[in-house]
Amino acid sequence: MQLSLSSPSIQNFGEDGGRTLAIIAFLPQGLNGDLATQLLPSLPHIDTICDVLCRQSLVYRQGAFIKMLAPIRHYVQNSSLAPLVSTCLRDVGAFYYRTVQHCSQERDSHADIIISDHLNIEHVVAFGLTQVPDRTEETLNICWLFLKCLWCHLPRPTALAPAIFNIAEEPFALMQKAQCLWYLGLLYNALSQLTEATKAFQAAETLYLIASNHEDVAHCVAIRADMYRCEGRFIQAQRVLEDFQCSNSWGNLSKTTKAYVWFFLDDARVYTFTAPADELFAKSMEDRELALHSEVWHWLAKLYYGEDIVQVKMHLEELLLQSTNSGNSFLRRDALQGLAEVSFYQGRLSEAMDILQEIVEMFKGKDLEIFLWFTVCKAVVASNQGNYDLARDLIHKASEPLEFLALHSARVFLHRSYGSACVELTAGEYDRAEFHFTATSEGSDMQGNLQFKAFSIRGLGEVAFARGNFAVAAQCFAGIRSLCTEMGVPPGKLYTLPERFEGWALFLECRSPFTSAI
Repeated sequence: MQLSLSSPSIQNFGEDGGRTLAIIAFLPQGLNGDLATQLLPSLPHIDTICDVLCRQSLVYRQGAFIKMLAPIRHYVQNSSLAPLVSTCLRDVGAFYYRTVQHCSQERDSHADIIISDHLNIEHVVAFGLTQVPDRTEETLNICWLFLKCLWCHLPRPTALAPAIFNIAEEPFALMQKAQCLWYLGLLYNALSQLTEATKAFQAAETLYLIASNHEDVAHCVAIRADMYRCEGRFIQAQRVLEDFQCSNSWGNLSKTTKAYVWFFLDDARVYTFTAPADELFAKSMEDRELALHSEVWHWLAKLYYGEDIVQVKMHLEELLLQSTNSGNSFLRRDALQGLAEVSFYQGRLSEAMDILQEIVEMFKGKDLEIFLWFTVCKAVVASNQGNYDLARDLIHKASEPLEFLALHSARVFLHRSYGSACVELTAGEYDRAEFHFTATSEGSDMQGNLQFKAFSIRGLGEVAFARGNFAVAAQCFAGIRSLCTEMGVPPGKLYTLPERFEGWALFLECRSPFTSAI
């Protein structure tokens, strides 16, 4: 090693050769060769130096990166070369910080660097949090901006969490730490790591409250409640929001933020049927910013409550036109989803397929999660048309990106698994259906998702019922009843399968073969 470092070809560069080795050893991914001159402007011959280091077998190229074997890294980090990293680290940190500051939610060149160099950037930020006290405030801002970039472009676990929770709560750092915790919570939420997300949001909420930032307190409370809703814990979601409305913060909120909280509360109450349909989303409809979105969900609620489906369809069609004119693709998606459900309930399956396809095309190449979600919905509709091969093909095509998505959205994985089970149940392939319902149930246990747990157990009950195994079916259905109680969902409102699968309904009505069911 020392012999290689002493070679004339390296010595010709003076300390620059050692600086290059030191920074490559410091960066966990190695040095991005495509960005080397931008990362290290103080080393004008960096490309030549890297070529020489490669010829001396001190580093090697892997894709765009110039890397170092572990024994060499260890030697460099524990040798006289290690202090040389400081100058280069300032250059590298400045470039990465600028990249993070300019990164937006759009996929652009800055986002591409975040994606390619994410481990290096994370390491530089972590180093700044712990080793550079005179730049702590700047590094805190970069920290939450970087977490935001990960959340938007590359949701993955981060090693920054312990450092964030350990940030001293000095007056100047209070809001920056809260912002770091907020985006850490969003990242965990995207990864379906809901326990960790809740911890981050609660910590952020406490700091916002200390700072009397009641608006952001409300946002933390609302997103925690929405996480409970996504898990099927509707009573818990409702309680969190109702308790917040009785807190001291409530009187300090803007009308829009109060409407925002009301929206999330009604989003939970839709499932518990604890309020009349006319009241749902009425409060949030009064706010100009949320009016259109709330009106869409108001009519979706009426659909779920079983009100006049013709009126629901008419209003959703009007709202679809308004949402299209607004340019809000998510609002348009919700209106289209409602119209697809109307068509499905009315038996107009080809129309439902066309509407779902419109949603799929809207988000193709833009939002993989939504694309997958509604492709699975298309598969379920296709199976109800009797087109089982098409349904399986849609599930298969939608599963191609699943390895990537499953890492950071367990709920999407459960949706796909449950969709596969529904397709096979409808096709009469009971062994396959049982396999997928069981997989969904086990996945729900791992994620603590009560809703998909109830759906999958209902499916297993219907499989047993179709096979004539009524004792097993009754056992499954009894389990669903207790899950419904825990979720806050009236058992008769657990609509997850077409009406021809009647085992659950017969069980609830204590009709044959469940005449002894309690």
